[in-house]
Amino acid sequence: MLQFNKEQESAVLAERMAFNAVQKRMAANSQGVMTGNAFTLPRYLWESYDAQAVEIQRDVLAVFSDLSGLRKDVPIGPYVHYFQTISDSGEVNMSIDGRSRAKTDRPVIDYEGTPLPIYDTTFGFGWRQVEAARNGGAWNMLDTAAQNNAVRKIAEKMEDLVINGDSGVSVGGDTVYGLRTAPNRVTDNFGNFDLATATGAEWVSAIKTVLLAMQTKNFFGNVTLYLNYGDWFAASVGDYVTAAPQNTILNRLLAIPGLVSIVPSSKVPVNEILAIVKRRDVFELNVGMPMVTRPLVRHNVTDEYEFEVMTAVAPVFKFDANLQAGYGQFSKGV
Repeated sequence: MLQFNKEQESAVLAERMAFNAVQKRMAANSQGVMTGNAFTLPRYLWESYDAQAVEIQRDVLAVFSDLSGLRKDVPIGPYVHYFQTISDSGEVNMSIDGRSRAKTDRPVIDYEGTPLPIYDTTFGFGWRQVEAARNGGAWNMLDTAAQNNAVRKIAEKMEDLVINGDSGVSVGGDTVYGLRTAPNRVTDNFGNFDLATATGAEWVSAIKTVLLAMQTKNFFGNVTLYLNYGDWFAASVGDYVTAAPQNTILNRLLAIPGLVSIVPSSKVPVNEILAIVKRRDVFELNVGMPMVTRPLVRHNVTDEYEFEVMTAVAPVFKFDANLQAGYGQFSKGV
């Protein structure tokens, strides 16, 4: 789950205060002229919306939250943000006097772009609903189901984004990739069996296949895995061997050297293992704005009170000049 930096927080608060300022001017200009309202939005309303958003994100965002520690705050203005791929260069020179005689050359630097899309959805209330709530005592009389639904939709999109990317986003040929779609990901089959019914030995074999494949790309250890929740649950409750029921399959897997953690997500397909080495040279999460609920402008006292739940984020799956990458997708064989 993403936190707001100071600049993002200031922008959100300023927008909310500006909305109330417009409402106050509208009320002063329209009082006694026509039916309607220009009710300002109280602080506790935003506290309630923000708290609900936090709870839903904790429930929905598994892979996204696990990777959010590698966030990179970027300006929301540019459509595309870039990272460098650098070729190897130079040589190591040995000397006694410290005078370098190494051959001087320069690395080849290329730039790879990732668009920063903005995702949003809206919900709202009629002015009469708001008036009834105001006369009844408070905004909390309004049903929060609409806001919860909007927040959940955006949260589900954020989770899907880091797993599957978004092929619908394209700027100058650049697009947003996920763990299952990044072109330079490591791919392989872990075996011809279902993970939900696999034996302990089959699970170990599958994880061994993943780690060995990552090693071929020069990524040794510190691997995090993402599994379908049902597959993860089966490993969590299944005994590794019947003679030692206290040792589950999951416990045995976590003892394998090089494996850091296994994270379940309902968005990961059944019988797939997604792997990543969580380092900034492998992955970064570009963040223009964390998920936020913002008010939309009202021009008249009879306009609806409309809100937008939006975010501007993009996963960036990096690779080097040799197209080696520290992430992979592993599936059941045919």
